[in-house]
Amino acid sequence: MVTYRMELDEEKRRAAIEVALESPDNVRRRKIGGRVLVALGVLLVLESLLLLAMRGPSGPRIALLLLGAVALGFGVRARAWQRFVMRRAERLLDKSLRSGVASYSFDDDGVTIDSRLGHSLCFWPSFREWGTKGPYLYLRRADNRIVLVERGALSQDELAELLRLLEAHVGPSGGGDAA
Repeated sequence: MVTYRMELDEEKRRAAIEVALESPDNVRRRKIGGRVLVALGVLLVLESLLLLAMRGPSGPRIALLLLGAVALGFGVRARAWQRFVMRRAERLLDKSLRSGVASYSFDDDGVTIDSRLGHSLCFWPSFREWGTKGPYLYLRRADNRIVLVERGALSQDELAELLRLLEAHVGPSGGGDAA
């Protein structure tokens, strides 16, 4: 059994957002949404420029041009926009949910989580992947919730035991940096 206590702070929240941004669902949403917004933006800008050239300036034509420019901007900066939305949503949470100490225990049954919110046991089948991101090891549940573990806070034996549990119950590393 491996036990890890984590003080929730800004650095760990930022790392969790970066891991969430790399989830396959979020990458797919960014690729599709970004491309659609870029295509829509180009069409709106071209149409408004054509209308402006043919019929002269007017309020709706200028608004169409601005709308196209905004769509282009969001499409090109889809990752930055998605990060902004995630940070904003996280800040809207009650401060007690964003701070404090969380304790994780990893054993053959699964991951036991103790925090201000309560006590829960997540069985191994509820996790779909694990990987590393910088100094962190993460586990992603099927509902996209993330368990974040700072590798440097574990001893070599604890880290080896945790990696053994992850490979035995979740499978090979699913992403991130090299473990």
